[in-house]
Amino acid sequence: MYATMAPWRLFMKVALPGMISMFAMSIYSIIEGIFIGQTLGEGAFAAVNIAMPLVMINFSLADLIGVGASVPISIALGRKDHGEANNTFTCSVILIFLASVLMGGIMFFAAEPLSRMMGADDVLLDTAVRYLRTVALCGPLATIFFAMDNYLRISGFVKTSMGINIFCNAATI
Repeated sequence: MYATMAPWRLFMKVALPGMISMFAMSIYSIIEGIFIGQTLGEGAFAAVNIAMPLVMINFSLADLIGVGASVPISIALGRKDHGEANNTFTCSVILIFLASVLMGGIMFFAAEPLSRMMGADDVLLDTAVRYLRTVALCGPLATIFFAMDNYLRISGFVKTSMGINIFCNAATI
């Protein structure tokens, strides 16, 4: 698909599902914020937002590795070297998992000082620490999603990637 399709048509075929996926994730974030704020209260909403930059750092490291590995995988697939593509994919998934375990360990064991550093006062500290520790425990599994999303797209399964994104966001609401 990437080698034979006209650039404008390829852009539309790849960009539209990506935009729809990002829209679904944005809607999920808004609904999550409404749910936390209305159900658990404004203190819980503030605590989540205090911890969120640290969570985003963990996810961005996974995305960094996933996007970075996509380039050599794409080159290998273009050369029809599936062995090298599979090897790069495997190494990147292992690296994402290890980076997430490392970041998760830091976030779990240093949750209190990190939350204080991010601005949590005594009222918000307990909730921010609990949220950060919960995300840290789930991080290694959640970050693999970023790798899979990138690899589905470079393998030509753009609509499958979009469908999985929408399903995951809708299922967690």
